[in-house]
Amino acid sequence: MSDQTTPRPEMIPAALICAGDNDRKVFDPVKLAELAENIREHSLAQPPTVRPLNGRYQIVAGERRVRAMRDVLGWELIPCLVREMDDETASAIMLAENTGRVDLAPVEEARAYQARMNKFGWTVQKCAEAAGVSAARVQKRLDLLKLAEDIQHFVNIGQFPESHAVLITELDNNRQRLALRLFNQAASMPIMKWRNLVAKLRADQEAEAQMPMFMFEQMLAEEVAAMDDIPVKGGRAFTGAPADRDLPPVRVADEDSMSPILDRYIRDLQAAGMDGAAGAVANIYNLFVKKGWVTVRTSAVLPKTSDPERVGRVDQEVHILAL
Repeated sequence: MSDQTTPRPEMIPAALICAGDNDRKVFDPVKLAELAENIREHSLAQPPTVRPLNGRYQIVAGERRVRAMRDVLGWELIPCLVREMDDETASAIMLAENTGRVDLAPVEEARAYQARMNKFGWTVQKCAEAAGVSAARVQKRLDLLKLAEDIQHFVNIGQFPESHAVLITELDNNRQRLALRLFNQAASMPIMKWRNLVAKLRADQEAEAQMPMFMFEQMLAEEVAAMDDIPVKGGRAFTGAPADRDLPPVRVADEDSMSPILDRYIRDLQAAGMDGAAGAVANIYNLFVKKGWVTVRTSAVLPKTSDPERVGRVDQEVHILAL
């Protein structure tokens, strides 16, 4: 027996289909062309969802698919699932569609949450449940709306990392733009270096310093330039990692890759009775193998066994966290 609650696709004239208030404002023509070719070759896996509205059909979910079929393939009839629904239900479906299929740009996503909070009184938790994401992600996106609009634009188009942008949201607009200029001037800007720079900007803001902004910017720019002179690889680089001189030295041959170095060092630590240190290195080794960064060589010196009582399997021991 067929499910009577699931609507059957209907062929709707393309001229009668209109866009809703879509959270997605930019549609990449290259990706639309790829989607259209996929539909042409493999047919349509999931029809767009529309709702009747004022004699037309408003898109609730699937505007990319509609555009691909109508604008790229030139179809005059579009297969759609037609459903009656109110504004809030349509908005919830659209949010889940946009965050679940092709990621919105970060600020677009933030505006999508904010629009629903303003219009329907949604909380952060309600937005998270509707979108199928964590509340922490929703709040992180909403914080981006504290950025100056020009900086939001750079985040949206990928020219300013979101990880760096969220750290300047508590600065005023002038210091946000100063931070962005310093970011662009730097040869590199790892996150810890960025945190230190933002901390100085925040302290200056809280102190309501009397130093003219251009002088403050020059001072910070000189500090950033000096940081760029610090070597990040080679014998003069400083990792900050603690060293233990009581451990056996790491033995490296000219032809070595990472796998035999780690493999050999774990064996050396075990031979020295330092099983704890060997286990720590083994955790890193297993992670590298799991991620595909290192290949276990058949010539490696560690004994290979499938016995979990002797040696932990990679898929049992490696826990990869999304940081």
